[in-house]
Amino acid sequence: MVLLQAAARVASKTATIPSVQPDMTVVLVGVLSALVFLLLAMLVANMIKFEPGANPRDPQKRRLWFWLFGILATVLTFVLLFFVFNPDMTPTMVNSLSKVTPAQKAAFKKAYDHYMLMAGISAGITFVLYVLLGFVLSKIFKTKKIGNWF
Repeated sequence: MVLLQAAARVASKTATIPSVQPDMTVVLVGVLSALVFLLLAMLVANMIKFEPGANPRDPQKRRLWFWLFGILATVLTFVLLFFVFNPDMTPTMVNSLSKVTPAQKAAFKKAYDHYMLMAGISAGITFVLYVLLGFVLSKIFKTKKIGNWF
């Protein structure tokens, strides 16, 4: 589909370069991802039953799920930003367009590189926010099931 769009742009009289997502959209995806996965971690922690005995394994299970969701949130944020919110074209495809000036190509490459940088930063924000909110929640609810995260 992307190749068809690129071919259509080449065939048209004026080739247009796609726009890149604004920084706030990229960061917002990271923040929402952290909150959604934190909510999932809370639900899973509450679903794991308390185990009686001298050496219960339920705190380890809750802690494991918390960290797995944190890693998954980080990876999924970057993958989502790379494949879903990514511009329609890459700098290589823009360079192949004949009706685009070198200045437009350079401007798109600069914007695309900035977008990829922001996608990585957003993934980092996701992990940091997830861990910080998880830490705060585990300290607030020490006697509850999510108190075992840290």
